[in-house]
Amino acid sequence: MSQQSPFQSAQSSVMSMQANPSAPPSWLQPHEQMVWVGETQYGNRGWGGGLIVTIFGALLVLGGLFGGSIGATIVGGLFFIVGAPLTYAGIKQGGTRFYLTSFRLVRVKRGTVLNQISRQIFRGKNLATFLRVTQAPSGKYDKEWVKVVNLHVDVLDPNSGNVLMSLGWVPAPSVQALETISQVVYCQYCGRSNPPSNNACSECGASL
Repeated sequence: MSQQSPFQSAQSSVMSMQANPSAPPSWLQPHEQMVWVGETQYGNRGWGGGLIVTIFGALLVLGGLFGGSIGATIVGGLFFIVGAPLTYAGIKQGGTRFYLTSFRLVRVKRGTVLNQISRQIFRGKNLATFLRVTQAPSGKYDKEWVKVVNLHVDVLDPNSGNVLMSLGWVPAPSVQALETISQVVYCQYCGRSNPPSNNACSECGASL
């Protein structure tokens, strides 16, 4: 039995999470292939939890004010202070998707490209220089009670260390796809994948 490469494994494990793969986005270039499509768990679904915390906090504050309970007012204020920013950030990030293609990493909101990063700047770079991954304190469970590990991912400039794009909280299998950014170089002319050490495309001979 043949064993999948890390790149193939990453592709197959995240393809099921792609959003409407039958309708490729209009901004795709010739020979550009979709590798991974994902969306931040926090931005697209997490705002609901923040809204609940905010409403609960507001009710506690109102109850404390009308009932003369300083303790309830303080606790409610704390809940509100925590929940309001979460709700705002979640609504702001809602509808945002991230696309890793053979040429670039793209951040899109409701079909509009917000920013993009060429894969070329990561070519042959050490993973630690451009990908900052932080694990959530506790995982969540899906409908089959399988623990889902979410990771907070920031894409950094490999030269300066500045954050180029924050992907928010994404499932762990998505990180496997992102880790391939520096491991494969795609030819802009024919789309052929090449190892980062190649200076010319092994298919058409074009300069990489």
